[in-house]
Amino acid sequence: MAYFSGQGRVYIGARDSNGNPLGLNFVGNVPELKVSLSVETLEHQESTSGQRLTDLQLIKTKKGEFSCTLEELIAINLGLALYGTTTDQVSGTVTNETLATPMATGSLYLLAKQNVSSVVIKDSSPTPKTLPASQYQLNAKHGSLLVNDITTGGPYVEPFKADYAYGAAQSTAMFTQPLPERWIRFEGLNTADSNREVVIDLYRVAINPAKELSVITDELLKFELSGQVLADTLKPAAGDLGQFGRIVLL
Repeated sequence: MAYFSGQGRVYIGARDSNGNPLGLNFVGNVPELKVSLSVETLEHQESTSGQRLTDLQLIKTKKGEFSCTLEELIAINLGLALYGTTTDQVSGTVTNETLATPMATGSLYLLAKQNVSSVVIKDSSPTPKTLPASQYQLNAKHGSLLVNDITTGGPYVEPFKADYAYGAAQSTAMFTQPLPERWIRFEGLNTADSNREVVIDLYRVAINPAKELSVITDELLKFELSGQVLADTLKPAAGDLGQFGRIVLL
């Protein structure tokens, strides 16, 4: 008997123009990975016996569906889930960044960068006046400030402008990339068969954006990736690899 219960590592990466995988990225812990195969058929019923018996079945289409659950909030996963582009923010400085106007007590105002330090807020007077740090609450990591008071020490001339330094961060913009087609590999163990090793390759998966990101929840964040397993017509239909994928028992 060879029952199967799998665990292992999932890697996802782009394909080159010949359909071969480029460098694949480990996507972290994946508690669930599924591949579903289906066919659409055309059936013919004969019309001579009086029973309308099915005497022919033709396969019209073959298709596969892929889904997996991701748990780790890392750039590669966000890029896939959000069709996004990740930008690495390197440290630097900003001078005279114009803040929103008019500023109002009790409102939150955003800086263009995050992970900030050495923040100085000045007005637009000919000889700029500095807004005392006691008159706003700075959330340095998030790059925002909550205004407590903009009257004491004034009058001020708006708009206010910010000078500050900022540190490293990663930012992933949503829906900046086309539908991703990726090579997906599972390198795992069959824990029901003495940890026999197994490899599963899906050559060409069109990945859908994540249906949701549960940002505020009592549970650990999990988000679903799903997609359609497409035929890789760059591979011969009768070849050892097939055109959709393969399972290798080691």
